[in-house]
Amino acid sequence: MAFPAQEITGTILYRIETGEHHLRFMVFSAAGGLQPVLMRKVRKRRAAPLPDLFDEVEFALQVGNTNGIPFVREHRVLRKRTQLSSKHERFVAASGIAKFYLDNGSHLLEPEKFAHLLVSSLDALKEGGNCLVVRFKMLYVFAREEGYPVKQSWLEGMDKNESDFAHGVLFRKISDQSPEEERVRASVVSLENWLESETVLLCGSS
Repeated sequence: MAFPAQEITGTILYRIETGEHHLRFMVFSAAGGLQPVLMRKVRKRRAAPLPDLFDEVEFALQVGNTNGIPFVREHRVLRKRTQLSSKHERFVAASGIAKFYLDNGSHLLEPEKFAHLLVSSLDALKEGGNCLVVRFKMLYVFAREEGYPVKQSWLEGMDKNESDFAHGVLFRKISDQSPEEERVRASVVSLENWLESETVLLCGSS
């Protein structure tokens, strides 16, 4: 029986070896959100390099009956973000964003806007943006796009000095900022606590 093929383009958020011959990926795409796929390790000399964490990839999939997880028939790496692994702090920050998407990205109704947020957040880290500021903005925009009253309930409910500081960080370009690290960290923790108490989003640790 032949199974239908499909294509997805997205960002790899998780990669693990499954037995001796396969890799399992979790990919976040604008079209379908979070999706697991399996890939056979090809050992041919001229085989395309295997995708890595945070790569932008294009997968041609064969949808079969292997526990509902499609197989990758062909793949192409569109963009690599090797800069994220060159500094421990940036890798940890990128991994934190990936975990947030893995924890919260399964049932998004409009994955396209969240895919754009994911790409812009990882690119900001790659380009040297402040790790805490990138996470702060990602959390805020994700919650806002999910329809939570993050501005009205959280931001405007803070002490005025802290609200003004957070507003300044959230609504200025990352490249234009060099804010006080401890104040940004406090704002991130405050937002994470609000999200975990007032929404179904899981934040983990920053």
